[in-house]
Amino acid sequence: MIFKPFLKLSKFVLILWLGLWGALATAQTSAQATPDYSRWAATADMAQDTLESGTANEAFLIKLREQLALRRSEFSEVQSSNPARLAILEEQLAALGPAPESGTEPAEIAERRARLSQDLDAILAPRIRAKEAYKQADGLIREIDAALSAKQTENLLALGPSPIDLRLWPEAILQVTEKFQSLAGSVSTAWNTPVLRSKARDQLPLILTLLLAAGLLLMQGRVWLARALRPLSRSKHSSGVDLARYLQGLGQLVIVMLCVFLLSRVWSVSRLYDFDLNVLLQAATWIFAPLFISRWLASQLCPMDDTARSALSLSNRSRVQARFLIRWLGVVISAMILTDYLRDMGDFSSGTAAVIVFVLVSIAGVGAFRLGGLLLGQSHGTPDATEVEQVPHRFVVRLGQGMAFTAAISIALSVIGYSDLAVALLSAVLLSAGLLGILVVTFDAVRNTSAMLSTDPSTGHDSLAAVVVNASLTVASLPVFALILGMRRSELTELWSTFKSGVTLGEVQLSPGVVLQLIVVFVIGLLMTRLVQRTLKNRILAKTKIDAGGQNAIVSGIGYLGIFLAAVVAITSAGLDLSSLAIVAGALSVGIGFGLQNIVSNFVSGIILLIERPISVGDWIEVGGNMGIVKKISVRSTSIQTFDRTDVIVPNADLVSGTVTNYTHGSSVGRIIVPVGVAYGNDTREIEQLLLPLAQKHPLVLKDPAPSVVFQGFGADSLNFEIRALLDDINFGLTVRSELNHQIYEVLTTHGIEIPFRQRDIWIRNPEALGGARSDPSQPS
Repeated sequence: MIFKPFLKLSKFVLILWLGLWGALATAQTSAQATPDYSRWAATADMAQDTLESGTANEAFLIKLREQLALRRSEFSEVQSSNPARLAILEEQLAALGPAPESGTEPAEIAERRARLSQDLDAILAPRIRAKEAYKQADGLIREIDAALSAKQTENLLALGPSPIDLRLWPEAILQVTEKFQSLAGSVSTAWNTPVLRSKARDQLPLILTLLLAAGLLLMQGRVWLARALRPLSRSKHSSGVDLARYLQGLGQLVIVMLCVFLLSRVWSVSRLYDFDLNVLLQAATWIFAPLFISRWLASQLCPMDDTARSALSLSNRSRVQARFLIRWLGVVISAMILTDYLRDMGDFSSGTAAVIVFVLVSIAGVGAFRLGGLLLGQSHGTPDATEVEQVPHRFVVRLGQGMAFTAAISIALSVIGYSDLAVALLSAVLLSAGLLGILVVTFDAVRNTSAMLSTDPSTGHDSLAAVVVNASLTVASLPVFALILGMRRSELTELWSTFKSGVTLGEVQLSPGVVLQLIVVFVIGLLMTRLVQRTLKNRILAKTKIDAGGQNAIVSGIGYLGIFLAAVVAITSAGLDLSSLAIVAGALSVGIGFGLQNIVSNFVSGIILLIERPISVGDWIEVGGNMGIVKKISVRSTSIQTFDRTDVIVPNADLVSGTVTNYTHGSSVGRIIVPVGVAYGNDTREIEQLLLPLAQKHPLVLKDPAPSVVFQGFGADSLNFEIRALLDDINFGLTVRSELNHQIYEVLTTHGIEIPFRQRDIWIRNPEALGGARSDPSQPS
C-alpha cells in the first residue's frame, strides 16, 4: 500500500494495549499447555522453505510472522513454568549435600537423591526443549523481518510509468469514475434487493437512535462544551483562557470524530453496501481523521483571533495563509488514505495509480512548499515567562527548509515514476510535522494546566510537574514517529519485546518489570524508614533525657539500617540472586579502591562519629581554623554553622583523623577569663574584694567550684587581675563576659580607681642642636 503510516500510528496505541492485556492474562494462567512440537516442526520447515524460495509476497510473510510470534511467546512461557517447584527441588538437593566422591552413601539418601534428580529432570526437560524451539522461532522471525525490509525497500524503489505520459490520463479518469460509480451503484443494488431492504428496516430503531445521537452531538455538543468551560474561559489569568481555548478545540474535534463514527456505524448497520464499500466504512474514521485534526491544529497554531497568542511568530497575513495551508494539507492526506484503500481493492492499473499519486503529491507538495516558506519567514518572538512558550526560531526555520526541500523532491520523484517513494517521503514529513505541532500545543496546554493548579500562576508554567508530563509525552511519541518514518509494527513490537525481556548480567535477568518492582519495594522501605525516624525523633526520643547529639546518632543509625534493609528486601523480592552479582560487586570494589577512596573514607568516618560521638549535633567545636556549632552529621560530611551564620562543610575524615577542639563535649560547662587592669598605687586586696562579688552574684556562674580573682602580676602600665569563673553553659560565655565588663567599669569608677591606658614619654636627644639650628641666622628659615 502507498499510504499507511497514519493508519498505523492511529491503531498503534490500541494494539499495544491489547497486546499487553493479552500478555498479562496469559501470564496469570496457572496451567500451561504443552506445545505441539510435531506441528511446530512442520510450521518451522514450511517457514524455512518459504524463506529459501523467496517467492512469498509481503502479506503472506506478515501472516507467517504473526504465527511464529505466537508460537515463540508460547515457548517463552514454557521456559518459565513451575518456578516454585523447581526452586523447592533445588533446595532439597542442596540439603542432601554433594554426592560423596567414593560413590558410597546410605541407601535411603541415595534413593532420595535419585528421586529428586529424576523430578528435577522432568521439570528441566520441557524447559530445555522449549528454549531450543524458542531460539529456532526467534531466528525465523529475524529472517522474515530481513525479508520484509528487503521487499519494502524494493517496493519503494520500484520504477513505474511516468504520469507525464498523457496517454495514461484518459484511462485514469475513466477508472476513477467507474470506481466511484461502482460504489454508488452497490448502494442502489442493495436497496433494490428485497432481503437487504427488509434487514435494513428491521434495524430501523437502531439506525434512528444512532442518527439522533449524531445529530444531537452536532447541534448541542458545542453548547455543552462551552458551558462546561465557561468558568475557565472567564479566568482572570491568561493561562486559563488559553487552556479553555485548547480544550474547546479538542472537544470539538472529539465530537466531530464521534459523529463520523456514528454515521459510518449507521451505514454499516443498514447493510446497504458491497464488500468494497464495507472496507471504506470500517476505515471511515481513520480516513477523515487527518481532515479534522488538521483543522483543529490550524486553529491552535494559527488562531483566527489576531490578539490570541500562538506558538509560531507569524504576521497576521502569514497566519491566515498558514491556517489555510494546514487545513488543505489535511484534506489531501485524507484523499491519499482513501486512494490507498481504493488501490488495495485492485481496480486501478499502475498507470492510473501513477496519475493519482502525481495529482495528490503535486497538490500536497505545493502546499508544503508554501508552508515551508512561511515558516522560513517567521520572525523572532520574545515572549515573557507567562506567555505561550514559542517554538525555537532555528528549529522552525529548519522545519520549513525540510518541508520545502522534501516537497520539491517528492514532486520530482512522482514525475519520474517513483510514486511509492514520493508518497512515502512526503507523507513522512507532513505527518511528522503534524505530530510535532500536536506536541507543541499539548505541551503548552500542560504548562497552562500547571499554572492554573499552582498557587503562583506566574511561575507555575515551569513547574517540575509540567516538565515531567511533557517529557513523558515526548517519550510516548517516539514509537509514533517511528511508525511514521516507515518502521513496521512488527519491528516495533519486537523492540518492545526485547525491552521487556531486559538484559542479562551474569545469571541475573534485569527486565523493566523487575527494575520497577525493585524501585517500588525500595521506595516503600525508604518511606517506612523515614516514618520510623520521624516518630522516634518527635514522639519517643524527645521525651527521654538523651541529649540532642545522642538523639541524632540514634535517628541517623536507624536511617542507615533502614536503607540497607530496604535495599536487601527490594533485591530479594525482585528475584535477584545476590551471589550471582559477584562480578559486579568485584568491579565496584576495584572502583572503590581506586576512585572512591575519599568517599568511602568519609562514609566510614561518619559511622564512627555517630557511634563514638566525639562530636555531636549542637557541640561548639573548632577545626581547621573554623569555629562554630555542629548542625548536621551526614554520611559524607558534617555541617558547622559559624557565629557569622555561614555554613562550613567539613569532610568526616578530617574530624576523625585531625585535631578537633570541642568546647562542649559531654558537658556544656566551660570557663571564662575576664582580664582587668588597674593603675599602680591601688590596694590589691581591695581590688580583689571589689571584683570577686561581681562573679559570685552572676546567675550563670557556678557556685561550685566557686569563681576566683587572680592577681596575675605587674604589667608595664597596670596591675593585672583576672576573674576566672565556670559557667553552666559556655555557649553564653560572650554574654557573661560582656556583662561582667560593664559591672567592673561601674564598680571601679564608683570607687575612684583608675583604669590605666598605655602612655609614652618622648625624650629628644641633643635638644641644643635643634635650638642652635633655629638660632643660626645664616640658615634659611
